[in-house]
Amino acid sequence: MPWLEYNIHFCSQPNYADLMEVISDLLKPFVDSHREFFNHWHYLLEPDVCRPNSSEIRLRFEGSPENLEQIKCELVREVGNFGHRTNLVMSDEDPVGSHEGRHGDRNRHYEGVDSEDWTVEGDWEKIVKILQIGSDSALQILKLARELVENNSLQRYRRTVDHPYFIHLPANQLIFEP
Repeated sequence: MPWLEYNIHFCSQPNYADLMEVISDLLKPFVDSHREFFNHWHYLLEPDVCRPNSSEIRLRFEGSPENLEQIKCELVREVGNFGHRTNLVMSDEDPVGSHEGRHGDRNRHYEGVDSEDWTVEGDWEKIVKILQIGSDSALQILKLARELVENNSLQRYRRTVDHPYFIHLPANQLIFEP
């Protein structure tokens, strides 16, 4: 089944609050209102391929070509509106702005993963499920995190751990990866 990857570029290097706002106020409402148009979805926070020393959100949907085209049109509009309102993200009108891509590469199409990348049958489908569960859980966790008011609840600390690759995925979606 076809995929759409849309890379959301920030106007400047985002801090934790900026990331939280974009994920909670742009991604969550968009994904929730378009669930009938895709089979799978996920997002990742990644280094911006187009602009060194910056970050981007790679938002991916799997679905029919017609539905993906509709998602893309509406997402481009929503990202543009959100960017004009908040000055946090760039629209696709900017030469280095948000865009469709493949692993962040502008003007390339994301097609999922080639079967030779995964030697065991069914592993890619499991990774897709982990990505989606991580993304859905991250949206819920970050929504609740915005409601925290206790200073102790909001304290930050870093812990370094060695972990299997698939653990990186949901940790990334929560804006934290040791």
